[in-house]
Amino acid sequence: MISPDALSAALCSRTLRDVPALPGRRNHKRAGVLVPLVFDAETVRAIATLRAPRLREHAGEVAFPGGKRDPGDRDLVATALREAHEEIGLPPARARVLGPLSAMPLYTSDYRLVPTVAAATGPFRAEPGEVAAVLPVDLGAWLAAPALDAVPWDWGGQVHHSPVFELGDHLMYGGTAHTLLELLEVMAALLGQPLPP
Repeated sequence: MISPDALSAALCSRTLRDVPALPGRRNHKRAGVLVPLVFDAETVRAIATLRAPRLREHAGEVAFPGGKRDPGDRDLVATALREAHEEIGLPPARARVLGPLSAMPLYTSDYRLVPTVAAATGPFRAEPGEVAAVLPVDLGAWLAAPALDAVPWDWGGQVHHSPVFELGDHLMYGGTAHTLLELLEVMAALLGQPLPP
């Protein structure tokens, strides 16, 4: 499987995209997001969360740990690490930053995800005020899938496809799913294999 060092080199050598704002949105609010990865001999798992149902924004959605920058945060990487500590009990000492992914606008708010990928070690625990459940995502299984699900939508007269990942009883969609898809693209290239259609 892929090593953290190889993935870090691939992430840091890429040209990042700042995906344009979506129709009817400004997507000017940047949120630092951590994509924690657990590496083992069998596969790589991303750690996603099911957001608590009572949150003011994005309640009940599948997401990666993250949020808006606090005044004490050095940058959005620091924001992502702080939020992961608060949401899933991952202290910065157990998260090794590997590199960035592209900034991704959200359709359901004016936020834009600014993701940082990190190698992480558990255990992970859901902070009940913010997180209803911790959801491991087996990336090896998605890379081996015969196809990925997507929803077609029109933007500027062109049909685009927005990925959807089924995680047990929950769906990952929108900007979070696009972030996961970009990570899968990087991993597939490292493995020398095509991404599932």
